[in-house]
Amino acid sequence: MKGAMNEKLQDIFRAIFKLPPDADTGDVGQMNEPNWDSLAHISLITAVESEFGVTLDALDAMRMTSFRATQLLLEEKGF
Repeated sequence: MKGAMNEKLQDIFRAIFKLPPDADTGDVGQMNEPNWDSLAHISLITAVESEFGVTLDALDAMRMTSFRATQLLLEEKGF
């Protein structure tokens, strides 16, 4: 399941942050992605909740500062 989760998450990051279809999302984070603003962050939260059928609380949302952090969060939730 982890491989499928990673692919879905990569697709979400590419769509939200307007990255090329083959972009490496592994290093994408708030500090280095110019398209990462508050609206993009809300869009990311909403997309993750929708795609994975999970409800994220405020602490979860604050942890989502990068692709890797979001990946870890989903793994902790069993994905």
